[in-house]
Amino acid sequence: MDLEMNITFNKDAFKDLTLYTEKVRRDMNASGSALVIMKDNKIVHEWYSGRHHYEQGAIQINSNSRFNVYSVRVTYIGFAIALAIYEGLLNLDDKLSDYLDDEYNKDILGEATIRHLLTRCTGLKFENRTVYRVFDLGTNIEGKRPEILAKILYKATGMTVNEVLSNRVFKPLNWTNTGWVTEGNNNLVCDIDTLKNYPTLRIGSNIGDERNLYVSAKELAFWGNLHLNKGIFENRSILPQEIFELTTTVQSPNSLPHQLPKFGFLWWVKDGDISVDYNELGSELPAGSYQILGASGCSCTVIPEYNAVAVRMYNSLNAYEKLGFDFIKDIQMFDNLVSSNLKNL
Repeated sequence: MDLEMNITFNKDAFKDLTLYTEKVRRDMNASGSALVIMKDNKIVHEWYSGRHHYEQGAIQINSNSRFNVYSVRVTYIGFAIALAIYEGLLNLDDKLSDYLDDEYNKDILGEATIRHLLTRCTGLKFENRTVYRVFDLGTNIEGKRPEILAKILYKATGMTVNEVLSNRVFKPLNWTNTGWVTEGNNNLVCDIDTLKNYPTLRIGSNIGDERNLYVSAKELAFWGNLHLNKGIFENRSILPQEIFELTTTVQSPNSLPHQLPKFGFLWWVKDGDISVDYNELGSELPAGSYQILGASGCSCTVIPEYNAVAVRMYNSLNAYEKLGFDFIKDIQMFDNLVSSNLKNL
């Protein structure tokens, strides 16, 4: 078995979670995986498995391996928006039309606000320079549109998402394994697309609005832990706690039907209401937990009740289409195992 183990806590404490994570790697045809658990601001468990791709000469997964995190990136964009709001450059209830009326029909944008966009309930569908209304404002859940948020951020601040994050987070904290990738590098993990027979890398601009954010498992865990500690890193206050209170608490409008999931700044938030279909959140996660999941299987789960963060990394795409892999069932199982393992420490 192509498996590297690096465990920094009781060998058996996360045995079930580690075995499950390895099983999923194989089930979804990922060539590599990583698992990092933080508790009380320390890494208590880390594990790496497989290689950067399946071709000859592939590098073994290690602590510097950077995975494309796909939709996990939206929490970074949400953070940049929260910082602009904190600094008075944006308002959560600003209308989208205040920033987009030169590109999209103002009448169709209507009363939709930045809050609706961050909590996925605008009812709008954007296609190139055209916008359509597909459901009434604040009445249902839609896909994420981080590129629209990035446009708004630039118009409000004159800075790209990447510039904001690099200046305020990545560089001050010396995170060298986080960033939007513009060229190839040996520490980048390739995507294994089950619909293709060759590994790929997603290279793009460094603006911060595209799906080319590559992060190591450790630095994604640090990202979650920065949120958990509301801007405190290594006993230093790096960023105002108000930013994190915005991003990680429910911001969904009251108009949203009661049974639908609620969001912070694109984080799924478990508010403890048992009548809500949390979908991407495990049933055993305590109230107040929040999480983000990416198309490759990468995820970051923050559990304030346990003062813990759980990160896992994979590099599989389209496993549902080709293999019938159930991403929702999987992430719920992962969450429940994390919760059980932490509870039993």
